[in-house]
Amino acid sequence: MTSVQLTLNINGVLFPNQRVKLSEFEAKVYKLIPVGKENAVSVAHLAQMLNVSTRLIVSTINKLRRKSYDIGSGRDVGCYRFKDPQEYLEYMNRVAKENREREKVYQAMKRTPMAQKVTIVTNNPKENKHEEISN
Repeated sequence: MTSVQLTLNINGVLFPNQRVKLSEFEAKVYKLIPVGKENAVSVAHLAQMLNVSTRLIVSTINKLRRKSYDIGSGRDVGCYRFKDPQEYLEYMNRVAKENREREKVYQAMKRTPMAQKVTIVTNNPKENKHEEISN
């Protein structure tokens, strides 16, 4: 399926037109997601309603987000469509904070003893050809 995504340019910020063509399944999932955080439904509930795996629902929600559909979620809340800018901002702030924390973990893991061993082996393949990486 081919679709064209139009954009709206306001003060140099591009906003995609939300009328991006969805697959039949994406449209079903989107229609089942309620508006408002207080009405949120779990991924498990959506999966049960559509008789599919929770993994497929999560994947589909991520596809919808990449197509610029406003969908929020939280571990203790479930999935929902934003009812107002406040819900959107709360969600985006939480996601930004989680991403900063993931980046800290990622950077720290690059300094672990195992990372050092991998770096040595990778940078000196001839010297360490038969050396086994061990603790």
